Amino acid sequence: MLLALIALFAAGLGVRRYLLAIQHEVAGVEMPFTLEGAIHFHRIQQARSPAGLPATDRNIEYPRGIRVRATDTVTDTYLLAALTHLFPTAMPLAERVRWISGLWFCLGIPLLALWLRGLTRSWWAGLAAGALYAVMLSSVIRSTGQEISHENFALPLLIGSLAAAAWAQRTEAFGRFLGSALLAAALLALAQMTWDLVQFFIFIWALWLGGRVVFGREPLPVREAALAWCQVGALALAGALNPYLRVHGYLYSLPLLLALGVLLADLTRRRFQGLDKELAGSSGVWKMRLLALCVALVPVALGLLLARNYGSAYSHFGELLVAKLRFLNVKPADPALLTFDQRILWVPALHSATWSLTNHLFPAIFTTSLIALACVVRRKNEDRNSNLTLLVVGAIVSFVAYWFFVRLHVFTALFMAALLGAWVAWVARRGLLARAVVGVVVLLTLVAEAGNTLRRPEDQGRLGVHYRELNELTAWLRANVAPAPVLANFGVSAAILTYGECPILLHPKFEAPQIRERVRRGNEVLFKETEDRFRDWAELEGALYYVHERGEYGPEHVEQQMRYMADAIQPRTDTAAWLLDREPRKLRCFTEVWSNPKYRVFRILRSDDAQIAAEQAELAGLALQHGRLARAECHALEALARAPDNRPAQAVLRHVLSLKRQGFGAQHDEKK
Repeated sequence: MLLALIALFAAGLGVRRYLLAIQHEVAGVEMPFTLEGAIHFHRIQQARSPAGLPATDRNIEYPRGIRVRATDTVTDTYLLAALTHLFPTAMPLAERVRWISGLWFCLGIPLLALWLRGLTRSWWAGLAAGALYAVMLSSVIRSTGQEISHENFALPLLIGSLAAAAWAQRTEAFGRFLGSALLAAALLALAQMTWDLVQFFIFIWALWLGGRVVFGREPLPVREAALAWCQVGALALAGALNPYLRVHGYLYSLPLLLALGVLLADLTRRRFQGLDKELAGSSGVWKMRLLALCVALVPVALGLLLARNYGSAYSHFGELLVAKLRFLNVKPADPALLTFDQRILWVPALHSATWSLTNHLFPAIFTTSLIALACVVRRKNEDRNSNLTLLVVGAIVSFVAYWFFVRLHVFTALFMAALLGAWVAWVARRGLLARAVVGVVVLLTLVAEAGNTLRRPEDQGRLGVHYRELNELTAWLRANVAPAPVLANFGVSAAILTYGECPILLHPKFEAPQIRERVRRGNEVLFKETEDRFRDWAELEGALYYVHERGEYGPEHVEQQMRYMADAIQPRTDTAAWLLDREPRKLRCFTEVWSNPKYRVFRILRSDDAQIAAEQAELAGLALQHGRLARAECHALEALARAPDNRPAQAVLRHVLSLKRQGFGAQHDEKK
């Protein structure tokens, strides 16, 4: 079994490294990290430095900066920074990070096998689930290392917590139970501290526990209740001590309060357990269930009243869900029907699923999971202490959530693989024919999923990134602009910070209302107002340069373009965005200083530049009258850098160049 688990780990790592190699080959150049992955890499670089992570990073959301531990999750940053020292120093840091990301994520594969073994007492169930999780595209696509994300470090911790919890309920010895329970609680808390969306699993878990407490015949078994209290306690402790969770009001989060309420309801049922039995078979049992439901919802109600920080940090996700329900999960063509938060979030990976995307991510396992679901429900009736209903609830809730938010497919993949493993355990009690049929179906599912992953490896992973042009941009900024602050859209800002070494004004993270507000105002001024207004806004915010990404007025995928976010679908030729994208020579407030096929870099001509340019042009004229050609040229160039259309400076520069061609050069100027 140990060799089998190692083989699963190696297979999962091999598939991901193979896809990463193909992605490198397709890119043709070094692939930098982008979006939040670039910020994550920047944090790793800081953690490796002698100074360590700063308390405040002034280079993000310039000039006010951000409080690092309150704004970014950095739990896995320290782990990554430490593990990079184990690799050869000759290996580039990015390559070390990619190796660590793949190795760490693949730890979840044998842990998944151990979880299923603990749930079902079947190694075959564990091996089947682990093999599917190792190769299915929905598990592989975001874990190749092309980008680094917090979820790839949180998911193995979460799966490890599930495995420890399953083994805790199987052991008879109290010491082993206590150790496994504490391990499960600690791993769950660490997973929550590593990735925000572990809250979604907590919600599934709380729903599952709530269903059992409210509608079950008896309270939870004592050991299971003790385990749940350990887990809720660890989550509450993490919410109180971790700066990120504390600032985001995690102690008032809906999933945590629901789990707490369910456990309080379980205590209520224990208190009135004798009365519950007396009322069994009468209408009074529903009164007991209603009481348990009310007790479970009391902490949630109090949390909704008190959760100011939590609401401001995560309300935009609820707002997006409301919009998707209103428009039947189809993004409207008219952006005016949505708020800015809804428009800016309704993009990959929070876009809505389609049947074609589902067929791409789950080509075979979706169908077989439905069959497995029905069989596992029957197994649940046969073995009430197996806790397999968690798989049922998890698979159903995660798939519904995936349909609204594609990013949650990582949970759907986990529960689908576990369901098929449980199906293998279910059929072990059946006849030889049933075992053979299920074995063949699971094997064919495994082959189909692996084939889907490996069929077109160049199409897997993050597509549409212009790596060559991005590398050229960041290299030029690093050599010619750094450390001047740069304004750019949030899609490219992170790379400019990490590789261009320039402070950025926009942070590609939207939990903070002030971050979203700055993005909203910048987009609206860019696409709806004149270049003067856009220049004034950028100057007020502290930018010296602006990076414009070409293609803002392309005919395809309009709903994903920044003009859709600004509710400016119909192009206007007098706006800053139109001039920057289509007619840069007409600009008066911006000077183009560099460009490639994808990006343009503009120097922002500040509002006082015209006055300074006039003064420099006057000094250039005086220097020319006294024969100081070098000084005249210097003043003229400074004037033109601030105001390219300054005619006196142009005239002085033409005259200086003419004199130089006639032989009046450095010697004449030196005499003067």
